[in-house]
Amino acid sequence: MLLKETLELFLITHNREQALRRTIGRLLCVNSPVREISLHVLDNKSTDGTHAVVKEFATHHTNLHYICNKYNIGLGGNIIKAMEMATKPYFWILCDDDDFNWAAWPEIEKALLSGQYDIIMTTYTEGFRNETIPYLINEMNFVPSAIYKTAHIDNTVMINAYAMAHNLFPFHALSTKIINNHGKIFVPQKRMVLQNYGKKSHSITQLKPRIYRRLQTFSLLWGMVDAYSLLEDRKLRYACMNVLCLGHSFLESINIFCHWFPFSWQNLFDIFYYVSWKQKLQILLILLIIPIRKISPIDLYRTDRGINIRLFWVIKNQIPSCTPKNKKF
Repeated sequence: MLLKETLELFLITHNREQALRRTIGRLLCVNSPVREISLHVLDNKSTDGTHAVVKEFATHHTNLHYICNKYNIGLGGNIIKAMEMATKPYFWILCDDDDFNWAAWPEIEKALLSGQYDIIMTTYTEGFRNETIPYLINEMNFVPSAIYKTAHIDNTVMINAYAMAHNLFPFHALSTKIINNHGKIFVPQKRMVLQNYGKKSHSITQLKPRIYRRLQTFSLLWGMVDAYSLLEDRKLRYACMNVLCLGHSFLESINIFCHWFPFSWQNLFDIFYYVSWKQKLQILLILLIIPIRKISPIDLYRTDRGINIRLFWVIKNQIPSCTPKNKKF
């Protein structure tokens, strides 16, 4: 079977025309091994020049297909759309801001054409190559790091994917099913997708009015724990929690979570529910030693309009200040 009959690509994007131009250019350049594979650009109702960029490439590449969503359905929604559209034996969801080392592609292609793998990894975090499930599922959080076998998508996977849209990891509805069924995972010797972790934020927030609160207080660590809850092997699930931040212990990862804005008690409670008793004790330890200002249930802070009182980060009140408006603290 030919590669173009085996694999299809989905590139999710929103208002990133310059990054998108570079990424499409890398995918369709002369030395790209995937330049003839069907490439679907799923545009989340961009308002910049995204359409023009794709149209420019499409004039020379008939395998490039542009789909502009009627509405911005969010990152999670766009990922789910790619899962729904997948029809070939394998599908690969790409982001619009990563680079590729095509010299490392041959082993990926060999694994694809063999048809024996359920998940084909395309990369690993530099310095943390590890073939155990906790590390691999951590790597899968980076969307382009895994190519999935389409046959594993079923009703339950899609129900779970829609339910997990708010944690931004709906594809873990598929990865956890494969892991629960002891599917076969291929891990490359070389990194083919080059992640830019240093340029990505630990937290992705949607600070807009009337947006669901879980999106406004989204944290990658919470999203990961929420997604790993689908793992049926409890010991494996707890082991995955121990490598939330590669290179850091669970205690250090939770410390990072608690110090990252925006903090959410609801997210912390979710994490507390899913982890082991030992990990629960570590969370309690963190709550005892971190600065009270960060997550104290009662918070006082000064502004130029007065002193704000906040209870559990939700209930707020303000004590007016007699200080002149031009006085700054």
